[in-house]
Amino acid sequence: MNREQIIEYLKKFSIEKPYVNAMWLEGADGIGRVDEYSDIDFWFDVEKSHQESFLSECIAKLGELADIDSRVDEIRPEIAQSNVHLAHTSEYLTLDICVQSHEIRGKAATCYAKGDIAEAPFVLFDKGNIISFYEYEIDKGEISRVLVQNENRVRQMSRVMKYIKRGQYLEAYMKYMENVVNALVETVRLLYTPRHFDYGLCHISEHLPLEIVRELEPFYQVTGLKEIEEQLSRAESLFGKYKNRVRETYHLAR
Repeated sequence: MNREQIIEYLKKFSIEKPYVNAMWLEGADGIGRVDEYSDIDFWFDVEKSHQESFLSECIAKLGELADIDSRVDEIRPEIAQSNVHLAHTSEYLTLDICVQSHEIRGKAATCYAKGDIAEAPFVLFDKGNIISFYEYEIDKGEISRVLVQNENRVRQMSRVMKYIKRGQYLEAYMKYMENVVNALVETVRLLYTPRHFDYGLCHISEHLPLEIVRELEPFYQVTGLKEIEEQLSRAESLFGKYKNRVRETYHLAR
């Protein structure tokens, strides 16, 4: 079985269900970046009363194709989700099945920004006309708020240094990530993925130019207190560079 066969199999099964409003794919399928390591991110919009039962139906139907050799569930009021793997398929071909409650999530959750490089639907059917698109406009107020917040986080490097001086690596690493590295990455993302500035490292190698990814990698390669301390001044300098670029790009007041 390949991904196309599995997708068609679940589509044929679910389109006949009157309580399933729409089915689409996200992830690599949505943004056109499928490769041999890609999983399949299935999404369904379903009437609330059938949310969990439909998820169980999907899994049972997949079980008719092949044995399910791993399964991880997460059930929330608005989304019932299960990540499964079928025996005798590629180890990378996990199936992430997300069933959203139409009544709770509604159309607001299925309105996508045109040309988004991170989130886009590959629509398989939409009986309820729930999927729509809008023109994304950058909110300079939000950009400024996030930038100022990150400036203040970086200014508090003393929260890292106190644990370095105490010789407490785990605590130093935690604050190094929170106050320095995460603030740096978020600020860089304001330039390249402003709508998803909070994505952290998720797909960052696809979202940022390679030279910038390489510039960021050493901050995650620290193995001791000395290396953390050595990276602090470099991080502060790099943050200053990207902070100024953000201000210039969006014409923000200094």
